[in-house]
Amino acid sequence: MKNYITLFILLIITSFVFAQNVEKTRLTHHMTAEESANKHLIGKNFVETDPPTGEVRNIAEWESMEGVLITYDSYYGFGIPYSLIAEMSEDCVVTTIVSGASEETEVRGYYTNNGVNLDNCNFLYTPVDSYWSRDYSPWYVAVDNSEVSIINFPYNRPRPNDNDIPIKMADFLSIPLYGMNVVQTGGNYMTDGMGISASTTIVYTESAEAGITEAQVNERMLNYLGINTYHVMEDPMDDYIDHVDCWAKFLDVDKIIITQVPESDYRYDDYEATAAYFAEQNCSYGYPYEVYRVQAAVAGSGDVNPYTNSLILNDKVFVPQTGSSYDDEAIALYEEAMPGYEIIGVTAGSHEWINSDALHCRTHGIADREMLYIKHIPLVGELFPEDDGYLIEAEIFSYADNSLVTGFPKLFYKENDGNYEEVIMTESKSNIYQAIIPMPSLNSEISYYIEAEDNTAKNETHPQAGEYDPHIFNAIHNVSNINENIISEDFNIYPNPSNGHFFIWLDTEKNTEVEITINSLTGKNIYKDNIISEKNLLKIDIPIPQGIYNLTITTEQNKISKKLIIVN
Repeated sequence: MKNYITLFILLIITSFVFAQNVEKTRLTHHMTAEESANKHLIGKNFVETDPPTGEVRNIAEWESMEGVLITYDSYYGFGIPYSLIAEMSEDCVVTTIVSGASEETEVRGYYTNNGVNLDNCNFLYTPVDSYWSRDYSPWYVAVDNSEVSIINFPYNRPRPNDNDIPIKMADFLSIPLYGMNVVQTGGNYMTDGMGISASTTIVYTESAEAGITEAQVNERMLNYLGINTYHVMEDPMDDYIDHVDCWAKFLDVDKIIITQVPESDYRYDDYEATAAYFAEQNCSYGYPYEVYRVQAAVAGSGDVNPYTNSLILNDKVFVPQTGSSYDDEAIALYEEAMPGYEIIGVTAGSHEWINSDALHCRTHGIADREMLYIKHIPLVGELFPEDDGYLIEAEIFSYADNSLVTGFPKLFYKENDGNYEEVIMTESKSNIYQAIIPMPSLNSEISYYIEAEDNTAKNETHPQAGEYDPHIFNAIHNVSNINENIISEDFNIYPNPSNGHFFIWLDTEKNTEVEITINSLTGKNIYKDNIISEKNLLKIDIPIPQGIYNLTITTEQNKISKKLIIVN
């Protein structure tokens, strides 16, 4: 009799374990039939908070990260290979989500056997439903350029454990938590760290199902994340997932990589239209994006397009590899687009890379709470010197309130193919530093970058790759040196965007009376002045809130307006 009882108990336990495993196998990147039936529950118990007060800046993927978040599941294991975990653990903290102490012990054993640096590992105890940490992890913002905080959102899957991860992370990191009621998912979001982001239209359609209008989505993206330009577009990949990271990725403020398919592919026109769209859009520096195209590994039905589904983690870029002949081309393209970074190809482990789910989907950077942040609008195009040369200005913030090392920040610049010169920038106001690039030779190309270092040895450059990918402008001395594209216009603004300190170049006769007006897009007048143009270059320095404005120049002959972008 005891044997029958024992057998009966074992059968119950086995049935329970099998049922749990069946439940696990039903969870994929797709919604299950049961989850689809429960879509109405998404966001139902979401706790919305007031947005952060003060200036809010959504932190970009290529900015300083103190760690990376991944998930372990006792049934699925990891969605990424141990070789990737080991590589990431060499440079930053790997935070692994586990269910509890016994699972941590299990994972530590796996890490030891696979060369993971355990000194750079910690563990978050909490249940999860899946390992797609990109999709449900928190988004990070900097409030008033001093405090890193977390933005929570209703995850677009009815998976309650996953949906709670931002809350758990805020407690784990001891940082503020804000609740933004917009149905979102991390795989369908990318941002440039300066107020521009992009998603596919599911952000609108899924939020609408929760009773949130497009206008409310845009307003909340601005209030909680500081996003003033939100590119929301149809998905050219035409797949169930509708995630932007499956076919595009911001590589820097002014660079984007987009998948390319052969002309024979029925989606060819959609991909080309999307690439053309971004090529015509201004980045946050005020000029059009540099668009890179990466060939899909396999075209047509059952295609594999994982190359944009990469992870930027500090000075390394991890790019999925498929075994296709296009792998080497993808690596070479990243090396071209991101000089100064170490580009590392990653072959999938037990869970393969597919077009709708690859490396980026299964990892998520953790923003550096002690970030050293350089805010700078670069000089671009063909520019007249101001007085003795070209003024370079930057705001520099330590989010941990650390002081800068003596002799920093520094400005490095060179003329044409010469050697870099170095000058120490001086603080003109709190956190604002300036230096002058001296008057160069006629028709010179000027390359420059800024470097800062604090007393904890944290070092940052602007742009992110420093001397490997510097800012570049052309120095000119008189009107005859300006190319036809600029002289054919009646006026030019630079830099644009700016912080309210900018120049206007006028194609007018000297001593011409000029009226300058700046209006908001709703028509409200912000600034108006009448001047006599004694030279073609006008210097404007006005306090003006962040936003997009119409700047209008009026003379007896003309009245022409252009967009002016202010980034504070």
